Amino acid sequence: MTYFVEGLSGHQNAEMRVRRIGDYEVLEDAVASAKRIVDGFLRREFKSGMESRALLLRYQELGEHPYIFRDDAKTFNVPSFNHLHYATIRSTDLCSGKK
Repeated sequence: MTYFVEGLSGHQNAEMRVRRIGDYEVLEDAVASAKRIVDGFLRREFKSGMESRALLLRYQELGEHPYIFRDDAKTFNVPSFNHLHYATIRSTDLCSGKK
């Protein structure tokens, strides 16, 4: 089975954009790729003293949201990764000094 990672951006625009990030044979590799997208955005946007809620809000509004699909077309987004849940955890970690 192949797993496809796609990123959705342009949340504030009338036309959202979808970008193919990669194709992976193993789910864990697809999840790692999706996590890198979220982590990269959060690290770029993080400012010293920032509250986690503010960082998460920036991600929700401006970040690229990765989704993972299987090639059998039975799953809209695999349940083992939720970009918003992951971004919430990582925002808290970054803002509390955990890297």
